[in-house]
Amino acid sequence: MTTIETIARRAGVSPGTVDRVIHDRGRVKPETAARVRAVMAELDFRPNSLGRAFYMTRQKNKIGVLVAQREPDFQAMILEGVRAGEDYARQHGIQVLTETASPDDTEGYMAALERLLAQDVRGVVLRGIPSERLAARLESLRAERIPVLAYNEDVAGGLRDCFVGQDDRKSGACAAFLMEQMCPRGGRTLIVGVTEENFSSQERIAGFREYFRRRPERGMELARVIYGGGNHELAFRRTAESLGALPGLTGIFVSGAGLSGAAHALEDAGLAGRVKVVGYDATGTNLEYLRRGTVQFLIDQAPYEQGYRAVRLLTDAIFRDACVDGDGSDTGIRIVTAYNC
Repeated sequence: MTTIETIARRAGVSPGTVDRVIHDRGRVKPETAARVRAVMAELDFRPNSLGRAFYMTRQKNKIGVLVAQREPDFQAMILEGVRAGEDYARQHGIQVLTETASPDDTEGYMAALERLLAQDVRGVVLRGIPSERLAARLESLRAERIPVLAYNEDVAGGLRDCFVGQDDRKSGACAAFLMEQMCPRGGRTLIVGVTEENFSSQERIAGFREYFRRRPERGMELARVIYGGGNHELAFRRTAESLGALPGLTGIFVSGAGLSGAAHALEDAGLAGRVKVVGYDATGTNLEYLRRGTVQFLIDQAPYEQGYRAVRLLTDAIFRDACVDGDGSDTGIRIVTAYNC
């Protein structure tokens, strides 16, 4: 078995020097460190993981997770995944700190991020929001070599190390395929987006539109895009207005939060089940609309997996003192119906 003493003898240094190179602490001449690492590679030596975890604990390594407060059911599932990730991180000598803030309150969101950063975290997990202030702060974190993982709502690729969530374009195309199966040729679909700045919502809408652009023979008319702000009341009001202005509507695609508002509007108009609905998130309220037949398909975003996987990926990177594996971690697409919910 290769030991630190073996490496020290082969490299012509003390065991203490080898220990400092392994744990990247203390002062070691660059040429000496290179010699030690060459011997470690030659002997295929890998530090004991338990010892590494003990060392990490002593260094008080921390990561920060900023959880977005929107849709309580969805947030609860994200948090459940984060809590499971905390257990994994703890086993690797890393502490997880969490903050919550509304993605619609840029001031509060940035303040929560700064509270995490003030605690000397070695990496950050957050949900992206459309904000120049956030972009500028993430740019500065890149310069400081603090890794950033985005979940659920992505940010520009150059501002984060990895995104954990669905491939939104494919997800939107999947929603279009489902709508196509339910609606007759020459159908008419209303699209309910979140906001024009919401990255994931816009990507899904783009995927939905592209699907039908490539199938002109279906004759599907995409009537219009309205924005419900991810809010039940606003989505309800704007959908209700559109129902009155769009006779012959056959489908509604809701590209993010706000599905319950659109479904409520359909029920009030007496159109539940006649106008087909595809939307997102297997939350409690949405599942009720699904079971009643007002909504036909939900596309689940695996919120638990998003929370857990983001924490685990960052933990692994810090534990190994390496880059985050890959620039994307696709949580997949799960289609939920009234028969598998």
